[in-house]
Amino acid sequence: MKSDNAQYYGTISRALHWLMALCFTFMLGTAVAWNMNEEYFSLMNYHKAMGFLLMILVVVRVIWAIKNRHNRPTAGNILVKLGHGALYFLMILVPLVGLLRQYGSARGDLSIFGITLLPAAPEKIEWMNKLGGALHGEAAWVLFALAGGHILFAIAHQIRGEKIINRMAGPRK
Repeated sequence: MKSDNAQYYGTISRALHWLMALCFTFMLGTAVAWNMNEEYFSLMNYHKAMGFLLMILVVVRVIWAIKNRHNRPTAGNILVKLGHGALYFLMILVPLVGLLRQYGSARGDLSIFGITLLPAAPEKIEWMNKLGGALHGEAAWVLFALAGGHILFAIAHQIRGEKIINRMAGPRK
């Protein structure tokens, strides 16, 4: 198992990055599906399950990034650092306010694969429900837009010969 270094991300960083990318792709797909056709709202339980998994992965990834901050490729200029900071902020905010809305709505337990992860509130908690309702979807769309920008900039840098994608996907030396 390779560790992070100044040129490349290691095995754990890469696994977290690509697993989360797949999870976020699923989240985007479900959100787009039910925004286009309410029949797909039946995907909500899968969306919530994936959101909970993402919350765990985000916490692990943040801890891992902090622990390895001195052993990683440099983040680039201030705009790159701000962009990554915004991505991390939104990766924490979106599932957190989703969980707040879930609990505050008092609509039922958050159960995944038959396991109750978050019991329902005994009664509706208006501030949690409103905050989650106001922020979860809107912040998620901003997160997806930033992730799209992240992908486009990585491709642009790769085309310009800077081999940015190789840090996360290429062979390691």
